[in-house]
Amino acid sequence: MATATKLLALALCLTMSLAQARVIADLYEVAEPVPSRSASDRAAAASRGLEQVFVRVTGDPAVAGSGALSPALREAQSFMQGYRYLTEDDQLYVQLTFDPQAVAAKVHELQLPMWPNNRPGTLVWLAVDSLQHGRSYLSEIESPEVFSALDAAGIARGLPLDFPALDSTDRRALPLGNLWAQDERAAKNAAARYQPDASLMGRLLQLSEGRWQGNWLLLHGGRSYAFDATGDSLEAVAQQGIDEAANLLAQRYAVRPDAGGGETSSVVLELVGVSTFADYNEVSAYLRGLAQVSRADLLQVDGERMRFALSTGVAMRNLRDALALNRKLRAESEQDPIDLSGYRAPVGSAENPLRYRWQ
Repeated sequence: MATATKLLALALCLTMSLAQARVIADLYEVAEPVPSRSASDRAAAASRGLEQVFVRVTGDPAVAGSGALSPALREAQSFMQGYRYLTEDDQLYVQLTFDPQAVAAKVHELQLPMWPNNRPGTLVWLAVDSLQHGRSYLSEIESPEVFSALDAAGIARGLPLDFPALDSTDRRALPLGNLWAQDERAAKNAAARYQPDASLMGRLLQLSEGRWQGNWLLLHGGRSYAFDATGDSLEAVAQQGIDEAANLLAQRYAVRPDAGGGETSSVVLELVGVSTFADYNEVSAYLRGLAQVSRADLLQVDGERMRFALSTGVAMRNLRDALALNRKLRAESEQDPIDLSGYRAPVGSAENPLRYRWQ
């Protein structure tokens, strides 16, 4: 597990700072173990790897068993851009690189969701209660196999994970009892040190020899999501926690073909603080690169204030969720103007645009 995780980590480079929203540079690279360098073994590895890529880019693990995907998996090598072999600990791996455009075209053809590569950095806090050792924080030093499983699950799903240092500062901010109780307020205070986009708390309980239970709480965007897991090992329950967190986040951020009922709407976005040409280029590239936005047209420039018309097929909440992942954007208060007739200008209109400050 540790070897495979290290190889996969090479194939899935994450950029930007600790626990913050990250652009996943290599969603389309997978390292697969193979028994030999033969063409047949490489073809089988390509099929497995492409299936994993589809799970990553859609955010939906159910596509792995989808009959609609079977023809593409049989022709997996036609989606490849290249491959190379790696050997570690006497195990041969083939690192496969798939064509993003070909994968995206197939996702569109099959009417699958697309989870953009700008994804929420997730800080994972873990506590364990075992029959032998009782209750404690779960740390990488003491349980490397568990953290290897967590890393592998995050890589497989394209979800960037970080773990607290669990030093005296962390333990004061989030005492073991509060972590076990999944105290949301304490978790938010403790996470301030790391500034994550999401926090995931897990309490892992050994029920008997060979049975484990996990109770999980995901905190993100002012909402909380609780879910449970059971398994035959601590590693299995840990992996389930990451999988379900990825499922929940994908449901929030994935762009679905029918998200707007087939209709595109125009949303006016006002930005202040765009003071240089370099800022303008960065803002324009960012807005036009959003998967939730099909067009971003500059409407007006007034000093450091700019207005854009965004064409989008997603709901306003989904668009705001996507914008919130960019740490350079800070939402400004809504003015929600009401005229004398009682008319309330809708958010995103020219009279009441989405307002953000570029930092």
